[in-house]
Amino acid sequence: MKYKLLGVVMLALSLSACGSNDKGNQAEPAAVKADGPTVYKNFCISCHGGNLQGGEGPNLQKVGERLSEEEIMKRIQKGGGGMPPFQVSLKEEELKALSAWLAGLK
Repeated sequence: MKYKLLGVVMLALSLSACGSNDKGNQAEPAAVKADGPTVYKNFCISCHGGNLQGGEGPNLQKVGERLSEEEIMKRIQKGGGGMPPFQVSLKEEELKALSAWLAGLK
């Protein structure tokens, strides 16, 4: 009888040690801030090249001389001239970071 009681107590202690799903005071993981070069590598490099030299898409090395940040953003969102639209694929933060970075290429 003592062994049965001991077994039940051990089982209860084991199960209570498993914990709960309560996150309590745990901090949320920090959000990763989007930056232009990373977004470019993830979405644009296959058509515009590793050095922005172009290929299937046009050369973007000095795109900031030709287009404003707003024009670049609209082009990325809507696509056109063979470029697919990215308004669904990119988060707003990614779109802004990419547009600002490209506009600075002069």
